[in-house]
Amino acid sequence: MNLNNRLWMLGVVGLVGCGVSNQSDAVNVAARNTCALYERCGEIGGGKDYANKEDCLTKQKAFWNSHWSVNDCDDRINGDNFDFCLKAIEATSCGNFVDDLLTRYDKCSRDKVCSGN
Repeated sequence: MNLNNRLWMLGVVGLVGCGVSNQSDAVNVAARNTCALYERCGEIGGGKDYANKEDCLTKQKAFWNSHWSVNDCDDRINGDNFDFCLKAIEATSCGNFVDDLLTRYDKCSRDKVCSGN
């Protein structure tokens, strides 16, 4: 992994536990953390699931935006549940489809992440 990728990964790790409260910030952080996972798992690059980091971020932001809509989530992010979601993303095993689905649709569900007031 080159220096730029290491710095990008360090920046992502620093985003865990940052206490976001609005939907846009939550989407950005979740997308960056998900792409860090995919980079660690070798799913970013030529001939991979994502052509580059920007492609991954674009697709992951779209996923999380659809998962946590502005109407349901803006100013309603539950900090503890969001941190749990981010930790679950980080702990997801490479190539484990079931682990990925459980993280996205259970640990990071709209009902859990968007339950704050």
